[in-house]
Amino acid sequence: MSPDPIPYDAPVVERGFGFFETLLVVGRRAVLWEAHLRRLLATLEALELPAPSGDAVESAARSALAGIAEGDEERSLRLSWIAIGHDVEEPASWRLDASVRPIPPNTLARRAGSRALTAPERFRRDSSGFKSTSYFGAVAALRHARKAGCDEALFRDGDVYVEGSSTALVAWNGGRLAGLGPGGLPSVTAEAFLEGAGERRGVGREELLAGSFLLGSLTTAAPVLSLDGEECARPPAMLRAIEAFRQRLRTDAALQKSL
Repeated sequence: MSPDPIPYDAPVVERGFGFFETLLVVGRRAVLWEAHLRRLLATLEALELPAPSGDAVESAARSALAGIAEGDEERSLRLSWIAIGHDVEEPASWRLDASVRPIPPNTLARRAGSRALTAPERFRRDSSGFKSTSYFGAVAALRHARKAGCDEALFRDGDVYVEGSSTALVAWNGGRLAGLGPGGLPSVTAEAFLEGAGERRGVGREELLAGSFLLGSLTTAAPVLSLDGEECARPPAMLRAIEAFRQRLRTDAALQKSL
């Protein structure tokens, strides 16, 4: 059943006023469900906006997954809370949507390793601390990277790199991890990988070239193969940690919720 049409002048259409979470689902198991739900609801609370209940979000997700069998096939689950009415202070102006989609081919290909490009200064995230549907800067930066034969664009804040257009960025640093600095989106997947460890800061170009990786709900974890055409080191210990984390996401029941 298709959702109702959205008015052309809705805030989410004209202004990108809405919020979303994208989750990896394996069969009917949603990976890092609690953390994604927590981030969505915390964002709405911080902005003092109407919010759905946790039960409503779970019910919408279950409905979206209706007809999908248990198993190991991977898909994307998109949860959206969007402003379709003009008075965004009113709960009735908001709509909760949930949909199941294939994982984009570009994202699947990135799992084997990313060829990244530094995003031009003219492309920046809008309100990068929030997972909002106002996503022009990220989409434009990724398009720019693809036109250059790359699969991810990395945003900088001054001299340090902060994040990718759709991924978190972590430097290996010989096992002394660094990333998730100020100015980037709080990453559910990166926090699951770091488990409270690592330095929370932007990372320098030389650190990235010495060994780094991307983390995202659908990307899972992927080494950076090159940055602006310059090859990056791939320390064996880093590659083993990446692979172990991928397996945890797919198999660790503590990281999943059956829907």
